[in-house]
Amino acid sequence: MARGITLKDYPAENRLTIARATWAVVIIGLLLTLLIGRLVYLQVVLHEHYTTLSKENWVKLLPVPPTRGLIYDRNGVLLAENVPTYNLEITPEQVKDLKAVISGLRKLMPISDADVEAFRRLMAQKPRFESIPLRFHLTPREVARFAVDRWRFPGVEVTARLSRHYPLAPLAVHDIGYVGRIDVADLQRVSAGEYAGTSYIGKTGIERHYESILHGAVGLEQVEANAQGRTLRVLKRDAPHPGDNLYLTLDANLQA
Repeated sequence: MARGITLKDYPAENRLTIARATWAVVIIGLLLTLLIGRLVYLQVVLHEHYTTLSKENWVKLLPVPPTRGLIYDRNGVLLAENVPTYNLEITPEQVKDLKAVISGLRKLMPISDADVEAFRRLMAQKPRFESIPLRFHLTPREVARFAVDRWRFPGVEVTARLSRHYPLAPLAVHDIGYVGRIDVADLQRVSAGEYAGTSYIGKTGIERHYESILHGAVGLEQVEANAQGRTLRVLKRDAPHPGDNLYLTLDANLQA
């Protein structure tokens, strides 16, 4: 029996292979062209758009409160100083559900109804991009508890501030007076812009009478922030001008 012999058409196979390779090259070329075109569009055509959008979303101007001036008696004895403290502050524009956030924070630390009411009154008087204190003088334990759950509260920060302290209190307390949390009534007698970022103001006595001298001038920081409003880096800083110190004719030794 004769064996069947299959003859291969090599020229035809070569033409088919070349055709397939050609189509593959064409398709790859088209894909590369589309990809390069897209990159050019994003980098060149939309560069200005995305740059502007980035600045609107991530670059913020934040007030920097000045350091309040100190008060001394006639002999240089310190009567009023500034000591570091930690406050819990909220930036309203970065919080979607303020009621839920405050409720969650109350599970971490004591926050009174008076704290919330004072916060809401101040929030109504200040720009939404400015942080507003909710709680003052946090303990180290409260700071640590918040740090663990910080990721749950975008727009909420624990900030280090300077708080007023009177080393010789209650000596001469009637003369020196005291400072307190800024409220709506205080903002009626001073410029809100000059107290941006400031939590305290002179309420009585020398602290109130010489407020314009002790307060100083607010500075500004241009900062880059992430999607949660956390500051990533400071781009530019105009330092605040500290308040002037006061030297009184009062003698603390005679008040003892």
